[in-house]
Amino acid sequence: MLISIRNILLALLLLSAAGGCATSSWIPVTEKPVELAWPGPPAVAKVRYLGEINQFKQDGVNLASIIFGKSKAGKIIQPGAVSLGSDGRLAIADLRKKGVHLYLPTSKQYLFLTRTDNNLLQTPVGLTFGPDNNLYIADSTLKKILIFDRQGKFVKSIDTAGDQPLRRPAGICFNRHNNLLYVADALLHSLLVYSRSGEFIQRVGLRGEGGENLNFPTHLAVDSKGRILITDSMNFRAQIFNPETEEWHHFGHHGNGCGDFAMPKGIGADQHGYIYVVETLFDAIQIFDCRGAYLLTIGSQGSAPGQFWMPSGLFIDHDDKLYVCDTYNQRIQIFQLLTGPADNTSNRSKEKQQ
Repeated sequence: MLISIRNILLALLLLSAAGGCATSSWIPVTEKPVELAWPGPPAVAKVRYLGEINQFKQDGVNLASIIFGKSKAGKIIQPGAVSLGSDGRLAIADLRKKGVHLYLPTSKQYLFLTRTDNNLLQTPVGLTFGPDNNLYIADSTLKKILIFDRQGKFVKSIDTAGDQPLRRPAGICFNRHNNLLYVADALLHSLLVYSRSGEFIQRVGLRGEGGENLNFPTHLAVDSKGRILITDSMNFRAQIFNPETEEWHHFGHHGNGCGDFAMPKGIGADQHGYIYVVETLFDAIQIFDCRGAYLLTIGSQGSAPGQFWMPSGLFIDHDDKLYVCDTYNQRIQIFQLLTGPADNTSNRSKEKQQ
């Protein structure tokens, strides 16, 4: 009986796997085709374009790639949320693929998380890492918070806030200042607080338009002072909640001008306190000072570098790199923030920079 070459190679592949040689390394595919900055010259740049990530690919050649070709599993299709861990690990929620891309740069390992013990992920819309690099995922369709350990193994799920079932968990962030997990539930119109292991602590906020009320909150972040930034979507504003003093502050209103909101989504703050909000309807990122005064807009509609098509989530790391989910351009765009210490930039021209 003739044995095909493919069967021989497959047998060798199985032998190499048994010997511990089947693991392949992965790298993110990055591109930086142009130099861009905002505002443009001769003004001093406050934001500089670094490039984009559109997939993760196998690095080099191994026996599996010889037989089957390099895997296309790492392609980013519809990114909706992004987060980085303390060791540089990168998580991207992919709404179309119903899973989470997880890249571990130290080991060059790539995982695609799609299931818990009992459920397949459906709509992962929020991501955050804890101090031990456990990954917390908000799945709005499953109505659960899913916790994975640093190796990508499922640990547990959270589906209640006390005696109240979760209805539509969306934004999620971990506050290292008080070691607590915060979840925005859009249909409970509240901020939910948990311990790092998932025990419910309290519910903050009720539906309404007042200063301490929320109306379909969707995205969360923590600033350098431990305050919680909230996209209060249907109130068309950003809220800032101080867990220590329980004080609230908000800025923004519905409109189509600079500093206004029509469809606000992702939110974050850099190390100097400047606040960044995704404006999905106008395909841009708006920048505000720590008091909510409008400063600058970056981006416009399109698919070129520095342009967006219905962007959604964002994340800012400790080096002030801004990661934006450019959702329908199927990529993560990366920018270096150059704001520096707070100054009188809020008094500068409020013309929109394209």
